Amino acid sequence: MGVDEEELRAAEAHIARLEGELLQLKDTKSELQALREEHRQLRRSAQGRLTKILSAPFRAFRARKPVVAKEASEYERWLARHRTSGEELARLRERSRAFAYQPLVSILMPTFNSNENYLRAAVESVLAQVYSNWELIIVDDGSPQPSRLLRQFSDSRVKVFLEKQHGGISAALNIALRHGRGDWIALLDHDDLLEPDALFRGVEWLHDDRAADVIYTDEDKIIDDHFAAPMLKPDWSADFFLTHDYLGHFVAIRRELIDEFRGDFDGAQDYDLLLRISEKTDRIRHIPRVLYHWRRTKESTAHNIRRKPGALEAGRSAIAQHLQHSGVKGRVTIDWETHAYRIRREVTPAKVAIILSDADAKALAILRERTSYPAFEVMTGQAAFSEIRSELLLFLDRDLEPLRDDWLSILVEYASSREIGVVAPRIVAADGTVESAGLLLFSGGKVGFAFAGVPRGFRGANRQLQTVRNYSAVSPSCMMTRRDLFQKFTAGTAMESLGCARDDRMSAGVEFCLGLRDAGLRVVSIPYAEVRRTSTRPSATESCPQLVQRWPSFFARDPFYNPNLSRERADFSLGDPSHA
Repeated sequence: MGVDEEELRAAEAHIARLEGELLQLKDTKSELQALREEHRQLRRSAQGRLTKILSAPFRAFRARKPVVAKEASEYERWLARHRTSGEELARLRERSRAFAYQPLVSILMPTFNSNENYLRAAVESVLAQVYSNWELIIVDDGSPQPSRLLRQFSDSRVKVFLEKQHGGISAALNIALRHGRGDWIALLDHDDLLEPDALFRGVEWLHDDRAADVIYTDEDKIIDDHFAAPMLKPDWSADFFLTHDYLGHFVAIRRELIDEFRGDFDGAQDYDLLLRISEKTDRIRHIPRVLYHWRRTKESTAHNIRRKPGALEAGRSAIAQHLQHSGVKGRVTIDWETHAYRIRREVTPAKVAIILSDADAKALAILRERTSYPAFEVMTGQAAFSEIRSELLLFLDRDLEPLRDDWLSILVEYASSREIGVVAPRIVAADGTVESAGLLLFSGGKVGFAFAGVPRGFRGANRQLQTVRNYSAVSPSCMMTRRDLFQKFTAGTAMESLGCARDDRMSAGVEFCLGLRDAGLRVVSIPYAEVRRTSTRPSATESCPQLVQRWPSFFARDPFYNPNLSRERADFSLGDPSHA
């Protein structure tokens, strides 16, 4: 089946599911209306008003301690514990005045037909910043009736420009950019909110890492006056970024890296800019704190990407141009389940050696039957490295079998890249849940299997289970690498034997992956390729204490697993506050 046919078939299946869901929604319409009315009554009640205490960020900013209503969600209670307190904000304000480096930060805010309440809150969130060397440049993009608030801001750092004609968001951003005087450019939507220490945290970072070119933070959404849907992100993850703009908000960019926002990519103009910047630098840094609140409205992509299909297409075009600039041959498709992007690389078929410790005739027959990729050989036993002529090596447990016949082709697409060191499929347990989507490194040498035990169809936090993603390491039960890399990076290690040191293969596999990471090569997990274990699921955690001394920073804080997430579970859920 060709790529076009495959994508069309996926879209048709997705549409059919949506139609079924629509029928269910129609059947429950009356129930939903009743629930909405109950919700409205609750919000009018005293109890409902108390809930807003947490949801009105700037009341909480001025409070000595965060106040949390009893009916606040688990995440809102977590956020209240992790936000900077009023007393600490005062201390940060004093610290910022003593900074040796105090760059001017130009915050660009395009507006169009703004909701006055949301706009006021957005501007107030900038005025509340404890770091004071900023300018807010507001450009109204030809609104028929510009908000009266735009003429009422008295702080000289707030500069307002009213355009007579509507030129689109990129045009408004470019006008703001031309007026910006700062060495750093930050972006703020006209209905979103910044935490009061957002700018402080960025400038603080620059005191220890002056070479940083892009700084981004964690974020959440404001939904019905509540904080919800936190996006607790990994550190810079090049392959994950090609699935969607996970950098999102809050982003600050060194001014010299920005040429312009391109109108052809309106709706995905930030993504297009960041893709082009990533071609110039990989000094992209992550502050793992929720410092931005993205308001979900009916007009925003935060509400539903389907409401702005042009943004989805603009993002696809931006990735396509990025691939062309990077010399990658391939096309960009859309995963209709998640509305994330998927790259289909064009590669010259390379021969693959599938290496098994041992296998019976039935297992070999299944492997050959479910593998459409033509150029592979199967080797069993303790084969000598000198006997292998294949360019790519795939290490595979004998009790793993492919779920789809294109699994090997998908792995080859990525493993053939010179910037990628090792790739792995998603491993599914016999009961249909996830065994491993990658490996997570924790203190003491603990290794957790990412998303172990969750349903196979679970999207995961920020779609991380269903999209191509980088990890520090992947399971040696099934992983592919290039022959030359194996030869170079396993010399003198436990993995030097093609048997992969079967009694200590987890340590050997993690050691191999981390060695590739040290060399600047990426480790990639691909959910579109899947293998299933036919025997008992292994433990969801293992231990590699001997590797901690060599890679202490990775085990202290895995760069591909946000430190605010659970250390007890590798499921990307919120962590215990005592461990954050």
